[in-house]
Amino acid sequence: MIEPIRSLSVDVVPQAIIGLPVEKIVGKRADISSGHDDFDFFEGAFFKLDDKIEIAVRHYQGHPKNTTTIYIDRREADIERITELILQIMRELHVPSTALQWQRRDDPEL
Repeated sequence: MIEPIRSLSVDVVPQAIIGLPVEKIVGKRADISSGHDDFDFFEGAFFKLDDKIEIAVRHYQGHPKNTTTIYIDRREADIERITELILQIMRELHVPSTALQWQRRDDPEL
């Protein structure tokens, strides 16, 4: 189960890129907020998966239009586990598998 949260309490890293805008992925499940970090300005939302794994769904200003990146808790390091989490997140957010453009499994050394 995926639930919106107000903020993250962990560091997250990019694990998948989806070929849809943030608004389409988040829908009415959470409020979309904007902010900035060391990289750029972004818009997105935060979620907790299965009441334990924090994720962010973000689009950075400098990234291609109509793409969204899924960020997962940095402590998740096993590629197979990350792949399973990405698929679960996509199912929970009703994202079609055809929208997946890249995932960590495609380039584990990145």
